[in-house]
Amino acid sequence: MWDSENYIIYYSGSGWMFGRGRKKPGDYVFVVHKDQNYNKLVIGRIESVNGNRIQVRGFYIRPTGLIQRVESGYAMGRPKEVLENPDPNNCIFMLIDRVETGNFNEEVDQGTNKTIWINEKRFFVLDGWIRENLPDMFADVLRANTEEERMHARTTLLEKMNSLYEKDLKDHLYAVVRSTKIL
Repeated sequence: MWDSENYIIYYSGSGWMFGRGRKKPGDYVFVVHKDQNYNKLVIGRIESVNGNRIQVRGFYIRPTGLIQRVESGYAMGRPKEVLENPDPNNCIFMLIDRVETGNFNEEVDQGTNKTIWINEKRFFVLDGWIRENLPDMFADVLRANTEEERMHARTTLLEKMNSLYEKDLKDHLYAVVRSTKIL
């Protein structure tokens, strides 16, 4: 029997792990929150716990670019699957296109919203993507109309990447830039 109050799912760096324990104030979480026809992500820190409900303070991400591509029929398969079932490992597909973001400070019901514990390093990498405006920079490169626009957007993205100080964010960004064939 699954008791979400006494078990946590977390990513250890080498794979998904299940552990016994309670989510507690101060823990970082990744929440999949139903939003109209799709999901939005909430990345934040638990402020308080009240039974199956947790107060989360952080930010939300609504992947508007990916939603538009899926609805237009341009993105099928894996991107559509990610949109329907995001997790901390595949959410990068949501972050390499335009996103809507904002502050989030609400109570979340763990019974109706998928809530996954993440470590501090993962939190700060995801936070860095938003804080550094990386989704829009990727969108500019990937959606450029001309080769000249693409090269200009690519140069801007590479300059931003080279100016980052946070090692984990920079390493993650380099991996994504290589996999999208921008570098």
